[in-house]
Amino acid sequence: MRVHRVLCLGAGLLLPQLVLAKLPFSNESFGTVEAMLDSCSKGDPAAAAKYEERKKALVANVPKKELTDARATTEYQDAYDATASEIGKQPKEKLVEACTAFLKDGK
Repeated sequence: MRVHRVLCLGAGLLLPQLVLAKLPFSNESFGTVEAMLDSCSKGDPAAAAKYEERKKALVANVPKKELTDARATTEYQDAYDATASEIGKQPKEKLVEACTAFLKDGK
């Protein structure tokens, strides 16, 4: 019973913070996801518009200033660069295959 109370108290304290947060994930996760989608756009130019739609959908309710601030952080930039670098090492065929599967899974 005591654990239940602690969990309820914790949820009560965290919930307002999550509701007020506009960006639905950490800056590091944001950088990783954007790097993946940008790499897919470059590797699969025929479907670039679809990847751009996904990027916009991820942050549809986030104010521009918050996005700009998030992209300026070290966490975002490090995650973006590391992800783009790793993806860049993959053969183009594998990249296109993975990106195409991502689009199909998201439908």
